[in-house]
Amino acid sequence: MTINGSDIRMIRGDTEQLVVTCQLSDGTERPFEEGDTVTLTVAWAMGPEVLQKTVTSFQEGAAFVLLNHEDTNDLTPGEYAYDVQLTAKDGMVATIIPPARFVLEGDVTRD
Repeated sequence: MTINGSDIRMIRGDTEQLVVTCQLSDGTERPFEEGDTVTLTVAWAMGPEVLQKTVTSFQEGAAFVLLNHEDTNDLTPGEYAYDVQLTAKDGMVATIIPPARFVLEGDVTRD
């Protein structure tokens, strides 16, 4: 997997882990805490959703989003869009990673 800015590129069917953190507008860290929900959504360029992962438990204030083999193995290689949304325990909702590119590359070895 490679991450360039907010863009993600990975091989279909690989197991990968994304570590998501959050900063307030003034640049200070805003650790995730019990009661928060962090959601990663991948969709065809602003079209139908193809993958969604939700994290509700955090390590040292960060969300660890695990992409398992099964999550991408049957997806069509191509360029998708993704974003990450925080729903805070107080009900505040914020898109903490705005829509960006999620490129799923084809693989040669298929299981």
